[in-house]
Amino acid sequence: MASQSQNPARLKKHLGLSDLLFIGIAGSIGGAIFYGAQKVAANAGPAGILAYVLAPILYIFVALTYLDIVMDFPEAGGPSRFAIYSHGQATSLINGMADLIWYLFIPPLESYVFVALVIHEFFPQVLNPVTGNLTLMGGIIAVAVILLMVPLNYYGIEVFTASSRVMGWIKYVLYISMAIIFIIVALKFNPYALKNLTHYGGFMPYGITGLFAAMPIAMFSFGGSRTIPDFAEEVKNRRNLIWGLIFTVIGEAAIYITFAALFVLSTDWRALGLPEGDWGALLNIARNPYYILASAYHLPIMYALPMVYLVVALFMVGFVYMGAGTRVMLAIARSRLVSQKMGEIHPRYHIPYWALIAFGLIGALISFLFAPIPGLYALVSYTTVAGYIGFATNPIAMMVLKKQGASKFNVPGGWAISIIAFAVSSLIVFWSGWPAVPYSVALITVATLLFGLLYRVREGWLEATWYIGFIAFLTLMTYIGSDGALNLIPYTWATVITVIVALAVFYPLGIKLGLRQRNFEIHIKDLGGV
Repeated sequence: MASQSQNPARLKKHLGLSDLLFIGIAGSIGGAIFYGAQKVAANAGPAGILAYVLAPILYIFVALTYLDIVMDFPEAGGPSRFAIYSHGQATSLINGMADLIWYLFIPPLESYVFVALVIHEFFPQVLNPVTGNLTLMGGIIAVAVILLMVPLNYYGIEVFTASSRVMGWIKYVLYISMAIIFIIVALKFNPYALKNLTHYGGFMPYGITGLFAAMPIAMFSFGGSRTIPDFAEEVKNRRNLIWGLIFTVIGEAAIYITFAALFVLSTDWRALGLPEGDWGALLNIARNPYYILASAYHLPIMYALPMVYLVVALFMVGFVYMGAGTRVMLAIARSRLVSQKMGEIHPRYHIPYWALIAFGLIGALISFLFAPIPGLYALVSYTTVAGYIGFATNPIAMMVLKKQGASKFNVPGGWAISIIAFAVSSLIVFWSGWPAVPYSVALITVATLLFGLLYRVREGWLEATWYIGFIAFLTLMTYIGSDGALNLIPYTWATVITVIVALAVFYPLGIKLGLRQRNFEIHIKDLGGV
């Protein structure tokens, strides 16, 4: 990274509590209120609503571990650097690559969904009717969407927050409008509305297994709250991070639970052309189900509101994740694990501009090059599991830094929160299943080896053995579990084994290895006075 004399520019402290809430709530919720609700209902039936109730309860423990550390280390992209303070460069490298993969693939996924759910409605030729992949025209549009996200990040945090506020208010109005209209329409026009909650196998037709299968989808929806600590260095009042993170999870929960319940009540089997009570058949619907219902009920507003929402929401999620992702790349550059160019701050706009340019170009390449290859976008969606793998370092880093006296801020019940957060992080990965986990692990491994060799990472490999073993263990469990390649262990038992081994072996080992060195004393200097 350039020295302070060469690069005196710094990120600007500009964000207030309301800005954090726009970033965390409006900026992280896209089309998942439709297709996420559709997927959890397909896996769990009405119990998909319960998945969205449980997900924020579980995720808040993970979020609190971020909060515990970020209050003492309020850095841009901090969760991708905390492991360097507790375990050194090698663990931070693996964790950083996992986080980077998560962030790099979100904007292309949002642009793909934008083309598939919005543009395709007016120009069917943007999708291959056989494979569902983007055509050349669809790929070009997806690239254009990615490139439009860049200026909103490039011209400073002021432009970024102003854009977030405008789009955020539009989304809030649309949430309320859609919720009111959907519930009225469901109760008035859908003869199955209330029956869906109690008939067709009851509230939990697929049992606890179905609920577990829906959990990764629901948990994925709350990953956006991770963006709050990524912007910590630009927050004017550090204590706003506490309420920003907590209120974000609560706000997300309210929205997701509402729309999951609305989806169950809105499922009109006859109008959707599905066998009555066959929740799994919901996965066969390629279009937004509300478009089909709007046509069946002759209600254009049911078509127009979701369409307007998707235009705003998908674009906003993409540019917010792009902004957060550039902070992650800045953090990794400060750890000297990628090019130091990625750590340079624009002297006028005060953003990590080389990191942003890299994000924009990589996102454009993913959107364009992956478009014509059948099934490749499914692989891209699998790679978001990498972000879950990145969650696991923070509960352990939290306890290591606390024991070493590096972390002064104390979240009440720190030990219990850390243990539960590590168990939750383990389960999120395991529940993501096969082949999502090995795809992500393969990408993380390649990226780690490449950047580890390129930037000569020699420090901290012994301290990283717990993390490497943990990732290998989770990969093995997804391989031998009931939804894996071998199907050797029933789903419930595999879940129990995952939690027990994670807490009995890898949690204490991670803390023990982290205490070998006082890494924070060395690596706090990476910030160069920030």
